[in-house]
Amino acid sequence: MSSEYWNSKVAVVTGASVGIGAHIAIKLANAGITVVGLARRSDLIENLNKDVLESGAKIHAYHCDFTQEQSIDEAFKWIAEKFGSISILICNAGIIKANFVIESSNAEIKELYDLNVFATTICLREGLKLMRTPENHRGHIIVLNSILGHRIPDVAVPLFSVYPATKHAITGLCQTVRQEIHFLKLNIKLTSINPGMVDTDFLSVYSHTLDDLPKLNAMDVANAVMYALETPNHVQVEDVTLQAMRLHNAGSNHN
Repeated sequence: MSSEYWNSKVAVVTGASVGIGAHIAIKLANAGITVVGLARRSDLIENLNKDVLESGAKIHAYHCDFTQEQSIDEAFKWIAEKFGSISILICNAGIIKANFVIESSNAEIKELYDLNVFATTICLREGLKLMRTPENHRGHIIVLNSILGHRIPDVAVPLFSVYPATKHAITGLCQTVRQEIHFLKLNIKLTSINPGMVDTDFLSVYSHTLDDLPKLNAMDVANAVMYALETPNHVQVEDVTLQAMRLHNAGSNHN
């Protein structure tokens, strides 16, 4: 396992204030990893430290508005000045809108692409720069993608807007950056985590239409992140796809 290697290393988690990002930040800190959480609500990130049980571990909060290019650049500049290099980057920040494409405004479409694709690309670029240092022997990038970045289900009311298109872009981006890493001979892994529906405030845009469907929880996704990080040095998990199962009564199971 690689968990001992990551102890005392620095990880950056984007969108760390709530939901999946918050659970990942806590999970990493409790594994002895120094965590830098980036989000607009940095006060919520600071509050996560109450759930950090590992002695000496800490989640450092820094305000970052991922809709503003300058804010992202300033955040990574601060990280470079304070920590020098990083070993883990978790690209988690993103948004979803429930709408038809035909009824989506220009501003809404642009916001989805700007945050889900453009901001993620900047974070990948800047994170790679901070991993590509002489003192850093290994690194791991984990991108929170979606099952919608690989296939789009046929549903009764397809209120997806351009969200699946942004996630398909992220799928292509991951494959491209993985090839660049190999070309540059860097010991950096890149894993795309592709969850189905996760029971967080992220889904609140869909009102009650999804209430009866099985859902993962944020800790399921955080555990998937740890699984990827704990693989041996020679093993790269490129994609982790996880879906919630609809559980049935034991009496109806078939052997």
